[in-house]
This record gives sequence, C-alpha cells and structure tokens, in this order.
Amino acid sequence: MSRLQPRPGEGIDRTREVSFTFDGKPVAAYEGDTIASALYAAGRRTFSRSFKYHRRRGLFCATGQCANCLVHVDGRPGIRACMEPAGHGLCVTHQNAFPSLERDAMAILDHLPSAALPVGFYYKTFIAPRRLWPVYERLLRRASGLGRLPATQAQRTWRTEYRRRHVDVLVSGGGAAGLSAAIAAAGLGADVLLADEGLELGGRLLDEGDHDRARDLAAQAGAAGVEVLGRASVLGLYDGLAAISQGGTLHQVRAARHVFATGALEQPLLFDGNDLPGVMLSGGALRLLARQSIRAGERAVVACTGDRGLRAAGALAAAGVEIAAVVDVRDGGRVLAAEGRAGVERVRLVDGDGVVRTVAADLLVVSGGDAPALGLAAQAGARSGWDELRAQSVLVSLPRGCFVAGSVAGEVGCERSGEAAGLAAAHSLGLGDPVSKAREVALASDLPAEVVAPAPLPVDSGGRRCFACLCEDVTVKDIEQGVREGYESLELAKRYTTVTMGPCQGRICQGQSAAVVGRATGAGREIVGSTTARPPWTTVPLGALAGRPVEPAKRSAIHAWHRAHGGVIRWTGDWRRPYHYGDPQAEARAVAQRAGLIDVSTLGKLLVRGPQAGELLDRLYPGRISTLGIGRCRYAILTGESGRILDDGTICRLDAETFYVTTTSTGAAGAVQWFRWWQTGWGLEASVTDLSQGLSAFNLAGPRAREILASVAELDVSADAFAYLDGREGVVTGVPCLLLRLGFTGELGFELHCSAAHAEHLWEALLEAGGSAGLRAFGLEPQRALRLEKLHILVGADTDAESTPYGAGLGWAVKLDREEDFVGRWALTDAAGAAPESVLVGFRVSGAELPREGAVVLDAGGAAAGQVTSARHGPRAGGSLGMAWMPAGLADDGASITISDAGRLLSATVSTTPFFDPEGAVVRS
Repeated sequence: MSRLQPRPGEGIDRTREVSFTFDGKPVAAYEGDTIASALYAAGRRTFSRSFKYHRRRGLFCATGQCANCLVHVDGRPGIRACMEPAGHGLCVTHQNAFPSLERDAMAILDHLPSAALPVGFYYKTFIAPRRLWPVYERLLRRASGLGRLPATQAQRTWRTEYRRRHVDVLVSGGGAAGLSAAIAAAGLGADVLLADEGLELGGRLLDEGDHDRARDLAAQAGAAGVEVLGRASVLGLYDGLAAISQGGTLHQVRAARHVFATGALEQPLLFDGNDLPGVMLSGGALRLLARQSIRAGERAVVACTGDRGLRAAGALAAAGVEIAAVVDVRDGGRVLAAEGRAGVERVRLVDGDGVVRTVAADLLVVSGGDAPALGLAAQAGARSGWDELRAQSVLVSLPRGCFVAGSVAGEVGCERSGEAAGLAAAHSLGLGDPVSKAREVALASDLPAEVVAPAPLPVDSGGRRCFACLCEDVTVKDIEQGVREGYESLELAKRYTTVTMGPCQGRICQGQSAAVVGRATGAGREIVGSTTARPPWTTVPLGALAGRPVEPAKRSAIHAWHRAHGGVIRWTGDWRRPYHYGDPQAEARAVAQRAGLIDVSTLGKLLVRGPQAGELLDRLYPGRISTLGIGRCRYAILTGESGRILDDGTICRLDAETFYVTTTSTGAAGAVQWFRWWQTGWGLEASVTDLSQGLSAFNLAGPRAREILASVAELDVSADAFAYLDGREGVVTGVPCLLLRLGFTGELGFELHCSAAHAEHLWEALLEAGGSAGLRAFGLEPQRALRLEKLHILVGADTDAESTPYGAGLGWAVKLDREEDFVGRWALTDAAGAAPESVLVGFRVSGAELPREGAVVLDAGGAAAGQVTSARHGPRAGGSLGMAWMPAGLADDGASITISDAGRLLSATVSTTPFFDPEGAVVRS
C-alpha cells in the first residue's frame, strides 16, 4: 500500500470512507480522493491502454491534462479519473482494452514491426484495392476511438442549464496568481468572477503542500466579494464571450476585462519507454503526495531540466521515497530509457560525469520544463514567441483588455504577478486611486523568471517506443518520417501524424513535437512555432453544449381542454396539436353531415397596417392584394426570389389601411421574418405586427354551421349578408371576434378569431350551442382527410423547396399582368413561359389499400418518376385518395398510374379536379 500516515493539510477526510467498483471489483477510498488516487493507493498502476499500440499507460500528470487515466464512470466515457472525485457507489470501468486491462488482445499491435503501422498508415495501407474499403472501414472504426458512447438514451441525455451574465473582470485560473488578481481587482470595486477547474482553489500551492496559504487566499477572495465557480472549465473565448462549463451549467460570460492565470503545463522528457507506468511528471507525484498522502513509488529516479524537479526530489525524499538518482540536464545528465514489463523496473541514464549506468527503480519522475498555458490568451488575440533563455513560449503581445498573471507569463512570483494584473485590470476600468496605481507599478517592475535548460531530444530516434505524443501513440520516428515525406511545417505534421490531435490537444506533447520537427528540418525552435489554439480549450461533453433535451413547444390557449377531453396530442412543427379525439373517421363524418369545430389557433396571424400596407403586400405576394375590397378575403401564396412557394394563407382587408394576414402553422415564424426583412429594406409606411400568440382561432364547419353560429352571434350570418370570402367583425357569445367565411374542409365554414384570453369561453359556448345540432370537436387528422378531397394543398407537406405555383396547380394565384414589381416576378415569368416538368395532381387508388406518404410513382417503364405527398381514405368521396407529384406527361385526368410502396404495386387513376364538390357549390351555399 502506498498511502502514508495522516499528514498536515491533506485533502482527504479519513473519517469518511467511500467505496466504488472498478471493473466490478470494490475499491476503498476516502472523501477527498479522486478515482485515480484511490486506485493508485490500492496498488493499480495500469489505468488504460494506448490508442494505437494498446500499450500500458499509468498515472502520468494527475492534473487532467493527458489521456492516460480516461475511464468510464456510470456509463459516461472519457472521464478524467485524476479529476473526478471518488463517490460512493460509482461504477468505474476501463476503456480501450479487451477483454481486460491486463490482457488486451489488441496489444499484439505493439509487437508488430514498425513498417506494419507506419506514420499515415491509414492513407497508405488501405488505399487498395478500393473494393475492400468497406471492410477496412468497419475494422478501423471498431479499433479506433477511446471509449464507447452510453448504450441507452437516458444515459446520453443531458440537462444543461444556461446562465448568462456580464462582469467587470473574469479571472481564468484559481491558483495563487488568479486568486491574487481577483482579490486585487475586487478590492478596488470591480465585479469579479473567477473560474477554476480544480477540486479546490489553490493550484500549485496545494500540490507543493502549502495548504494554509492556498486556503487563506481563497478565504480572502470570498471576503472581497469575488464570485467563484469551482470545478468550472473555461472552454474558450468566442469573440469575447467566455464559455464556462460547470457540471450541469454552461455559463456564458461577457467580461469587460480578462485576466488569464491559467498557469503552466509541466512537460515530459523524451527517451525510450517514456510511456511506461511508473513514469510520472513531478507535478503529478507531488499532487498525490500533498493532496491524498500517497507515495508514488518506493525507489525513484528524478530527471529534470530545472529547479522544479529538484524540489520534487526533496519532497519525495522527505515522504520516505528512496531517491536512487537525480539526473539534471543542466549538469549534462539525461535519461536514455525506462525499462520494465508492466511498469518501470530500471532506468538507464547518463549521469553528470558522462557515465552510462542502469539504476533499479519503480518510479521515474520527470520534469522537462514548463509550457505556459497560452490557449485562452491566444484565442483572445494574444501572440507568442520562443524564448531561448527560458526555453519556452512567451507572450509577445496582448490584446486590449487582457492581462496575464503567474506562470502563464513565465513569472515565478505568482502572488505578486497576480496582484499586479488584478490592479491593472481594475485601473483600466477607471477604478482605483494614485496609491493603488503606484502599487501596480512597483509590483510589475521586477517580477522574476525561472531559467531552465532545454529538454534534450533522443540521440537515436530509431526506437519506436520513444513517444512524442502519448495520446495518439506518435513516436519521434513518426514525426521525423513525416518531415522526410514533405510535411515540414508543424501544422502539416500535426495533420499527417496526428501529433497533438488527441485528448490533451498538445498540452503535453506540443513543445517536444515542435522540437523534433525543428531538429528534423534544421529550423530553429522559434521558426517552427506552435499550432493554432482553437476552442474548446478543455474537453467538454457535446451534451453540455447542446443544452437541455427540450424541444420548444407552442400550445394553444385551450390546450388543457384538448387533453382533458381525450385529444391525441402530436407535434405539428413547433406546435402541440390534437390530431383527433379518439375516432377521426367519426369526426370527419360529423363535419360532412352536421358540424365540427377545430382549433386552428396555430395559424400565423399578422396585422399589416399603414398608408402603404397594400403596396407592401403587393410587393410580397405574386397576386393583387391592394385591390381587395374592405371586408373581403383572398387566398394568396407567398413566393421567394426564385419563384418557389414559401407559404400560403388568407388575407382579409379590415379597412383602407389595415390587412389581416394568416399563414400556415409551421411557416408563421418564417413569414414574420420575411415580411420584416423586406419592409426594412423598402422603408414603406407600413407596420407588421405578429398577433399569432395573442389571438386564438376556431373553424366552425359543416352543413349546420350557419345555424349554430346564428344562435350565438350578434350579427347577420345569412348567405346574403355574409357571403363566401367575406370578413366581418362582430360579437359571438359576448366575445369580440373577427369572422372569416372560408372553406378549407370543403364545407360551409366560418373562422372565428378572438383574444386568446377569451378562447376557452368561446370554444365551450360554441360546443354547447351546437350540441343539439350534433356539433363535435374534430382534430387535424379528419381535417386533412376532408381537405384532401378538395385537393387543397398543405405547404411543406405537398410542396418542397423546388415547388412553383405552376407545378402545384396554383398558377391562377400569380398575376403577371401587373405593372408593379414583386418578389420573384422574373423567376415566375420564366416559369410561366415553360410547361412544368412535374405537376401536383390527385389520384384514386383502385381498391382499399392506402399508399404511404413518400411512396413512389412509377412511369411506363417501371422507373421512379414521382412521389406521393398525401393519402387518406375519403370520408365523403369514398375510397383511397391522395396527391402526388408526377411528370406532366402522366398527369392527364383519368390516366392510369402505378404506385410502388414497400413492395406493393398499387393501381391508381389520376384526377386533376377535386373529388368532392368540384364546382365549389357547398362552400358558397
């Protein structure tokens, strides 16, 4: 066991034990443990298998920056075990190994010669024969990837909440520098938000055992009024918008000033076997020691390029780890290889005297210098360059409003640097006084920087086990081979070899891979540069970005009534509508024989008003609108610039300057945008007001509709006083309404539009008044069957983005003899001059079988020639009826066609006229 006796300041509570399972076996832990620390304390050294060769991988950085400890937790893949708290009852399993971590069948790849899996092998090996690519693809897909998606939809469902806010200063990073910056800015009165992804604030202070100082700074930040987001990852900056993921919440933060205190990422060293379990960054070894009181090994070799590694050696020795050797690159030492079967057993090295020797050890602690975490700053517009003295990238310029603090700026005095950055951010907002400004100048005048030696590159790059990228199993040899094949820039080498493209996104491997490219090309490190930093900066589940699994739903004012009375509710665009109330055939018969009432509140309802309202509608619609008489309605189609049908509906003129426009339910939002877009450009004296949500609408239809309406309306609804396509304003059951005489179902009908606040009263009063006449509510399904008998189209169902009025049989609604220009005029003029290739017509099936929507219309040779758009059993005309697009040559009235539907061949007869009341006498009665 590697757990030490209780230590001062440790982050675990030994009085509170938890237990979880790993691959089905119980693992004991303390509260404050991570999954990784608990597994390590229990003796586990192999945490995963590598992506390509399936080599053993152990705990490496312990900070969530590499892919070595990715696991499944309760079915969720790709969880960083070193950052995930150990919770009671968790089910943790390994990933990327079969059948087990210890015995992985795919590990055979590690024993193949390097020529079998060369760099870019997927381009080279599987290119021929091309006919076998489907086989190759299946094999590659099964072998690739890290982890599996959850099996059930419930496990894949996220319930992310969005929180949006504005702050004066956003501090990214909760280490000593970030906390000091937040305290300083808040002390001058700034509204400060600090985000840190760690389990506890303090950063490297905690890793190095200075728990008291870390907790003191955190307490000061709270006292200063700093809002702290713990376990929150700043994903990226998107044109100044910071996206921060915190559990089930995605914060979208606009900050006037940004302070980047993202720290530095410790880099590894390159040598043969540098991926063996037991090779660990010094920061990872210290993190286990300081936070969970875990000794990473019994006998260690420490290899470093600077003082950070020496400090780690001292801390490990004080914890009882035997330090077998310290290899300091500055003194000429270097590690040649880590050797062992399942983990580190020996270390072959060159000491400061140039002597090659092999040292027995179970732990190899490495520290190859620091790479400032510049990703977020770069996304904000910062530029970086290479500093030979510090052997790392440094910031060259920062955009306005951005500041850096601590290790990300290459500075050692993190608290001092953070305070200076926080004061500078507050001062740039106009806060502070001469004393605070003098303090800022004094702090920033002499910030120290640590000098380290460049990490050495392997002398013999032929060993394929010297990994430049642990995530993707890219070796030094792979990168050098890629350069020889012409991929000499770092960006091209990245894409060809996949180096830096794994889960760490270059955090661990970019510096070393750039050095290898630089040596292979002969260019300096400053010429090679670095790859572009793009968001997201850290890993994030796609579900967190997608938000809650909720579809936007609109409901009419009487939706509760529909549900209470047996309505079968389904989706129609964004609307939840009753399709029927249990018996759609009976509902259709009621409309045809007596009367029915349907809720059509889902229609788009626009009020177009102003001296030039008629001109606006004339320009938008291909038909004449301004000539419409007051109190009259007109059916109209809306077309786009290409002459295709966008929407349809009715327009009623209320007075000289006011028009009431209805649209389809699914096209309402688009129609509103379309109207306002053109109106903004034309600048006509007319306004467009969307009344869709504020008004309800009902359609009372059937032979006895007039009788029922007359009994409750305070206006004359007789045939002479209220003709077909008339519009009247009046009071019905005490409710002011706009009444339109329309006939979408083919029956005598009245649409009643009223305030949504009075909708339920009007609905129930109409049903009560019509009870003795056999009135009943009907839904969308019977309405669709009734309209189909009249060959009334549904835009979006019977039409698509290529449908023109001429093909849809609506050429009569286009008035090309107008002098005024309108949207789509020239496209419609061209379409009118040529017979349409395909037309929308009706058909009647010979027999009772009903084709499904989408069934194929065949030509004389049996080839696909058209498509069924709608099909229903006719409640009045009888039989199986439908509408379909088909070649104009097949669309003669009475012509025979064949419909193919899932293996069935159905015979049908074309009809170009309505199946019911073709003369329209019923709707005009």
